[in-house]
Amino acid sequence: MKRYKSSVLLLIGIVMLISLLAGCGGGAQSGDDAALQNIKFLSGPTGTTWYSQASAFAGIASKELGMTVDVLTGSAVSNVIQVENGQADMGLTFSSYLPAMAEGKVVAKIGKEEYFSQPVKNVRTLLNATIAAYVLLVGADSPYQTISDLKGKPIKYVTYPVGFTARYVPEKILEAHGITLKSIEDAGGKVDMVSKYKEACDLLAKGQADVIAYTMAVNAQSAALAELESQREFRILKLDEDAITKVTDELPLVVTTVPKGLHNSIKEDTTVLADITTWVVRADMPDETVTKILESIINNMDSMAQVGNSEFKGFTAKELSRLHGKGKQIPYHPAAEKFFKDNGAI
Repeated sequence: MKRYKSSVLLLIGIVMLISLLAGCGGGAQSGDDAALQNIKFLSGPTGTTWYSQASAFAGIASKELGMTVDVLTGSAVSNVIQVENGQADMGLTFSSYLPAMAEGKVVAKIGKEEYFSQPVKNVRTLLNATIAAYVLLVGADSPYQTISDLKGKPIKYVTYPVGFTARYVPEKILEAHGITLKSIEDAGGKVDMVSKYKEACDLLAKGQADVIAYTMAVNAQSAALAELESQREFRILKLDEDAITKVTDELPLVVTTVPKGLHNSIKEDTTVLADITTWVVRADMPDETVTKILESIINNMDSMAQVGNSEFKGFTAKELSRLHGKGKQIPYHPAAEKFFKDNGAI
């Protein structure tokens, strides 16, 4: 009996020791080393520049850090919600949403769900990446030259469902010029919604829309715009200077230029407002992980440019932190802030 009890006690001791060692070793979600093994990164639809740049980082992380990055599709709003809820480690969003995230302001309402009705608590900024310009397009033969020309006119305006930045920011731009969706309808106009940019371009090409909202790169042609101008040349409506100030005072956007000749329809350099793609991470992501991610990106910027987006070419720590301290936005991750300070970027 004594020998039996001794054996039982020894077995219990071994089990406890194994359990203790397993706890010290860490699971998939604990410790810096574990955090570096596998990261869930939410990007955009496949085929988009968001998906490409996330995939470019995944390749770098695998080669340089021994890290597995699962690149998943998503959107600017849902990506942040999933990081906030602990369902993902990283995600891409747009800088135009940062004030709403920081202050708690509804940017989209789908059914009973209101997105960003409360400030986010578990999300931090990692870096600022590429830009997406917002434009209002008309046919080249349109009588409208500036956005202000639309005021009080019975136009057919094409936009997108709530949750699209191509709806959110252009509406802010219209409002800065004294125009709302309601005022368009009050003037006898019509507001249509489509779910794809190509649909909007098709309506403009067929003369079934007077003005469409659109988001575009400024360093490469858009396939949808190339197809549009094969049927009908287009023009970008010009912004009023005071409207630019109004919008940028509210949202952390940048002023950029769509260069002449990017498309045949673009006959002159045109000043536009643009969003910055912002990489966000979990607030509790270990400092070491954040630092290694940033170091790997800085050291492999050519790969980011070749695989992700050519706009990354020549980027330094300064470009990756160019929105730091501008307007209301969620904080940078402490390790990211330290990294940028150490590199003289902020």
